[in-house]
Amino acid sequence: MKQFTPQAHRRMDIYNRHREELEAMPKRTAGRWLHSNYPREFGSLEAGRDFMRIINGAKGEKKQYLGMQTIEKKSTIAEGLAKLRTFEESKAQPIVLNDCEILVLSDIHLPFHDLQSLTAAIEYGEARQPDVILLNGDILDCYDISRFMKEQDRPTITDEIAMGVEFLELLRQAFPKARIIYKLGNHEERMRHYILKNAPQFGNLKALEFESLLQFERLGIERVNREIIKAGKLNILHGHEMGESVFSPVNPARGYFLKAKANTLVGHYHQSSHHSEGDLNGNKVGVWSTGCLCSLSPEYRPFAYTKWKHGFAYVTVEADGTFQVENKEIIDGRIF
Repeated sequence: MKQFTPQAHRRMDIYNRHREELEAMPKRTAGRWLHSNYPREFGSLEAGRDFMRIINGAKGEKKQYLGMQTIEKKSTIAEGLAKLRTFEESKAQPIVLNDCEILVLSDIHLPFHDLQSLTAAIEYGEARQPDVILLNGDILDCYDISRFMKEQDRPTITDEIAMGVEFLELLRQAFPKARIIYKLGNHEERMRHYILKNAPQFGNLKALEFESLLQFERLGIERVNREIIKAGKLNILHGHEMGESVFSPVNPARGYFLKAKANTLVGHYHQSSHHSEGDLNGNKVGVWSTGCLCSLSPEYRPFAYTKWKHGFAYVTVEADGTFQVENKEIIDGRIF
């Protein structure tokens, strides 16, 4: 069944408003008048004349206008929604690590690092020479570009970047054959947030990307954003990727277990903790949080040492995906 198009409805509305004067004119004159006064609806002189011929029954449709076109009625929601533009983000693929040993360091917060603990952790790794060094987020503090109020005499972001390059050079010297992976934490993400907020025009400038500033290519270092690192059957995240809790859990590992429901190792919380549970089928799930390698008395939280602990992790992954986590704690420079 034919239906009036929106244009046909507009044409008929014009005709009905001017019916008397249009019917008093010759058809050619009426067609010219329609085109001159309503060029949107009657795009040419011929369109106006043709309309009047149809209205007057010259084409076999006595004083009726059924339109020269039909519109198909969309009958389903799916067809209607298919017209909408959909923005689909590409899904990041996990980084897979198997049959290897991994030294996991996180929350160093250069230049607010703890020299004694950081030295102990790296020397421990140097003695064992793991296959992978995983810098699991918040290696730099990015204090200067934080959204929080800042003191005036602290290192600038330029100072931090220079210090970060020196630190990565030291790591590469200590572990010349290791695969070094740098996973961005919430503090490194301050860099991108600052640019997008204050200078979005530079958002696609390669020279301002994190790996360019820290010379990853020269040092053979890989960048990982929020992708999961799968060390066999163990998922490794910095810890901020699944959102913040509304409270600070007594046991960060248990708090993260309630979010992840899978074998997971995280940093972010600056506490060494472990939580494991089993299900009715006998499957075991374990979650670990690692200690930090920064000051335990930062100016914004001078008594953080009551909860924060220094530490790191050493993970051994077998070829079949099974793993062992050694969640190390550092007290006065000694590793436990």
